[in-house]
Amino acid sequence: MEQYTFSPVGVIRNHINEPDDYRKIKGKPSIIEIFDEYSGALLGIESNDYLDIIFHFHQSTPALQTATHTNPGVLRGVFGSRSRKRPNLIGSTTVKLLERKGNSLVVEGLDAISGTPVLDIKNCDTSMFAYEQDQNPIHQGKLKSNPRIDIRNEIYARRTESLMIKAGQIHGHYCPGLALGIMAATHAMNHLEAESDGMEDLLAITETNNCFSDGVQFVTGCTFGNNALIFNDIGKTAFTLTRRNGKGVRVATRPESRQVIQEAFPDFGELYKKVVDEQDHSPEMVSAYKKKALDRSFGTLGLDFDKLFKLEEVDIEIPDYAKIHESVICDRCGESIMKTRAVNTTDDNWRCLPCGEYPRNTLDGNGIHCHET
Repeated sequence: MEQYTFSPVGVIRNHINEPDDYRKIKGKPSIIEIFDEYSGALLGIESNDYLDIIFHFHQSTPALQTATHTNPGVLRGVFGSRSRKRPNLIGSTTVKLLERKGNSLVVEGLDAISGTPVLDIKNCDTSMFAYEQDQNPIHQGKLKSNPRIDIRNEIYARRTESLMIKAGQIHGHYCPGLALGIMAATHAMNHLEAESDGMEDLLAITETNNCFSDGVQFVTGCTFGNNALIFNDIGKTAFTLTRRNGKGVRVATRPESRQVIQEAFPDFGELYKKVVDEQDHSPEMVSAYKKKALDRSFGTLGLDFDKLFKLEEVDIEIPDYAKIHESVICDRCGESIMKTRAVNTTDDNWRCLPCGEYPRNTLDGNGIHCHET
């Protein structure tokens, strides 16, 4: 049989020097010292809250199929247990990363004794757990009857960190702007005791098209696609949440909100200057910047709402329900178009704006502007 050789990448240091009850070891922090030649492999590791540690049971003896007691009266084969006596003396434990100090990782939950050789480290893969949770038939039934039930529960419990994680899946990253949108929308939804079913009975009117608006869309359920999101290109970090009767609330950031956030996270400014302004994109600097940015993004959620925002009740005019428009076919490209966005040519044919080289409005990062062909 072919043999394999592994070389350690580091070693474990803690207060336990001989094999003992694993629960005694897991209860206190351990330090994983990574050897200098593997220091580059630690790049970006701070972005992981949990890690899988692969190690060698260096003080144990191999066992092929030996039954082991897992609980009083319960016998299991070695593959059905976490026994340190195994055919290959390899252990694996998921730990919480508390801190990185150079080449040393301070972790919690490790069940290996001091001096244990570390063979590998991986970020924790929870995809199977997430998949099984999503596939729960009872929960799936609830989501089919009310797709926003989880989000609604998070809103009314004011669990903004959970909302942030979910919103990040559509926004693509975490930032204070997204956090501000989540805070503003969560506060407004609770103030109005509102719910959204995507049927235009609840409307969100946003005054900016930056990160803030993604937080608003996710929490309120008002989007461009369900015609419940209205965009006023004003350039203010503010939005209004209103029912169909026009009675609602407007939430806007205070002028001092930026200063409040900067004072709460003073270390971020210097890293931002180096990485973004001065374009220092060295791996170490970018990794440190992303870690601080993550801390600042989630930390913003814990700041005092009233120091960041002002809220006022408003009574406004709102548009009628969105109309269902007839579709026509462009006589040049053959694609279907909303009739209100098509041009009727002289020969009574219809043409889309691009094919007819007609001006059209475009919304991009610079706001709404007329796009000339």
